[in-house]
Amino acid sequence: MNSLFLTVLAAGLFLVGSAQAQCPPTLTNGKLHGILPVMNQAVTYTDVVDCGSVSQVELFRRARLWIMQSSHSANDNVSLSDRETGDLVGRMTQVVTLPRSESSAGGVYSFRFSFMVECTNRKYRATITQITVEDTGNARSTPIELYCQKGDRDLQAIYAELDKQVNHTLALLQENVKHYKPF
Repeated sequence: MNSLFLTVLAAGLFLVGSAQAQCPPTLTNGKLHGILPVMNQAVTYTDVVDCGSVSQVELFRRARLWIMQSSHSANDNVSLSDRETGDLVGRMTQVVTLPRSESSAGGVYSFRFSFMVECTNRKYRATITQITVEDTGNARSTPIELYCQKGDRDLQAIYAELDKQVNHTLALLQENVKHYKPF
């Protein structure tokens, strides 16, 4: 049985290595395909925001409220919500829809990512990382750093739209935490 397991494992690693060799990730200026920012070999977005004189507890409350209101998928979750440390951690979904055109096949692409918001007195740091491409036909997901699309032009369009949406998400978080409108 051990021999069979090792044979299957070796075959699986060979197939994964072959798939990666056909579509190696392209890094340009520290960005995957010149679009998505890479830190420590993973696509990662980080935003540090100074919120004036707002306390840690109030920053945490504002960030938690915004995250709960902006959750769009049943699979989105908050796995850590610690008021004492000011930490929020979870997974969220982002859907990218590209229209079909003469130069692009178009399509709907679902991504999941880990988010972390760390609140301290006057500041918070938001981090989005561990982005995976979800295959809606089954439960498989592929780290974005290993994702392969047939056409490089399609991949660039997908990444550009994802980058735009993730940056928009970080901007909305900033707007709703820094410029919170009390009732």
